[in-house]
Amino acid sequence: MLPKFKRKSFSFRAFEYAQKVIDGRIDASWQVRAQCQRSLALFDRPDIAYDEARVDHFCEFGQALPHVIGPLAGECFCFEPWQLFLFANIFGFIVKATGLRLHREVFALLPRGSAKSTVAAIIGNYMAFCEGEGGAQVLSGATSMDQAMHVFEPARQMALQTPAMCEALGLEVNARSIYQISSGSSFKPVIAKTKDGGLPWCAIADELHQALDGTQLQAFRTGMGKRRGSDPLLLIISTAGVNLAGICRSEQLYFESVLNGSVRDDAKFALIYTIDLGTDDWKDLKVWKKANPNYGVSVDETHLKGEYEKALQSPAAQADALTKYLNVWCNTAAGWLNQADWSRAAQPSLEIPPGVEVSIGVDMSTKTDLTAITVGWTMPDGRHAFVSYLFVPSGALERNRNSTAYADWIASGHLIQTEGTASDHAAVRDKLKELLKTYRVQVIHYDEWEANTIMQELAADGANVVAFSLKAPIIGPAMDDFEADLQNRLIVHPDNPCLNWQAQNISVQPQGKFKRPSKPTGQDHLRIDGMVTVILAHAGLRVAAPEPLDLTLEWFD
Repeated sequence: MLPKFKRKSFSFRAFEYAQKVIDGRIDASWQVRAQCQRSLALFDRPDIAYDEARVDHFCEFGQALPHVIGPLAGECFCFEPWQLFLFANIFGFIVKATGLRLHREVFALLPRGSAKSTVAAIIGNYMAFCEGEGGAQVLSGATSMDQAMHVFEPARQMALQTPAMCEALGLEVNARSIYQISSGSSFKPVIAKTKDGGLPWCAIADELHQALDGTQLQAFRTGMGKRRGSDPLLLIISTAGVNLAGICRSEQLYFESVLNGSVRDDAKFALIYTIDLGTDDWKDLKVWKKANPNYGVSVDETHLKGEYEKALQSPAAQADALTKYLNVWCNTAAGWLNQADWSRAAQPSLEIPPGVEVSIGVDMSTKTDLTAITVGWTMPDGRHAFVSYLFVPSGALERNRNSTAYADWIASGHLIQTEGTASDHAAVRDKLKELLKTYRVQVIHYDEWEANTIMQELAADGANVVAFSLKAPIIGPAMDDFEADLQNRLIVHPDNPCLNWQAQNISVQPQGKFKRPSKPTGQDHLRIDGMVTVILAHAGLRVAAPEPLDLTLEWFD
């Protein structure tokens, strides 16, 4: 049961906000609604206590600090309800048995202009110098020193502009450090190049979507783990980005699994402000307010409307707007498939029964690309089902930006790891022979790149193998057919996250009257191989083989 906080107190306002979100009086994403429900439920747990005095202490400290950026510079802070909800969860909930904070890792996905760096700076100053932790190390980490300074510099300016605080706490303020002589505590910016995360009392990972890998985050976690018997805090703050296989997206997916109840992890707390994909239309200006908790405060209404109008007119501006103002992960090119349609097509329990007629699509690779096999089946109700088998060589886990996501997908069984530094063609051949025994395979459509040797062997065994050109006049109509069936809800897939990632990656390269699948421009680390095989398998359900076409210049008029 929610305690009877004094009206308009910090805690009252924090949990009044949560109740309004749950009641629908404040529109918010499913992630924010889930966290509000989760937080209110903590008051009914006998093993958890709420320390209102600790929350008050933090908020009073924070509101005594000045704004250091923008038109309010010099004025003291006045926290918004959503910010109070964040602070109340970080500093209020305590495990009774230990007296330590419940939430030790916080993931805050906040749109541009939401004062996330300022919020992190206040938390950093407080945890460094006001919690009584001897030798407290607060680190602001990012991919570059310039980015790391985005949190540290506001914290430094707050100290410089509050000499009474510096005198009372005994702070020494330098260009790249704030130091407390009496306790040996400090606040410093650090970059992600080092695997040494120190022994942080509070580690702030700023704009994690820019991180090339999880090196710094792992170093922070390792260092925090050495502070036994205490309760350090990891604070991840970011907007969404374009690397859907990167560490930030991977962290978000884990925190979301906590929010949806599939994983229980009391140490995690998440505030993910975005729109609800599948139900919200980003072209509706109303949902932009939903994704921006500081709308009308630090997020200017006129500016946001201007970004909205630019996004309506330009595909390039659309991608930037979706990631930075709506926290929707997407690549920088205009994607081919409607992701709401693709999400609706998911059927996690999908299996293709043995013995049925199927078609197969195959796309081989060399080293860093994925190799993919997709089985297509026309179900009794007329829908087309697709199950993909995706392979990655061990060597690819060590040298690319997708390694974190690859490791997660391997662990969950959605990606098959093979030995060596290059694609294991023997493993692919064996899988294809297994599928030929399991199903009545009508045709295997394959991209000729790297696949001819295996296909000749399968053909010798009696398989109907047909090379399917990825040139625009041939693959283009097949893409049109697949897109139409997806829009008409005639496509079903088992919600494989690795394939979902590729469905978001796949873009269109126009060539004359036709098009072909492509990766987003300038993002060679993204993969689309699995989706190419889905298109090939889908084409196999419609015709036994593509009709040969006269590739003369008239096709490109």
